[in-house]
Amino acid sequence: MSRDEILRRLRAFVDDNFLYMRPDFELRNDASLMGNGVVDSMGVMEMIAFLEEEFGVVVDDGDVTEENLGTLDAITAYVIAHAPVVMEETPQTA
Repeated sequence: MSRDEILRRLRAFVDDNFLYMRPDFELRNDASLMGNGVVDSMGVMEMIAFLEEEFGVVVDDGDVTEENLGTLDAITAYVIAHAPVVMEETPQTA
């Protein structure tokens, strides 16, 4: 799965679950989710459950930090680093 596909799925999750009441809010990939009021502590728990279900990524308690889960870019990098299957940056051709 490519980085772009991971980011697309994350953004769809955030839009559907946290930004549905704020359709005009523009969230950059590098913008703080908590700092911009997109998620709160319960939202972080929902995000962790989504990562486990969608990507098979188990988030250790010590990894629940702003550095790992604070932005869409950070979460994407975390998924790539911790997914149980190999994530490819770009598709390979034969």
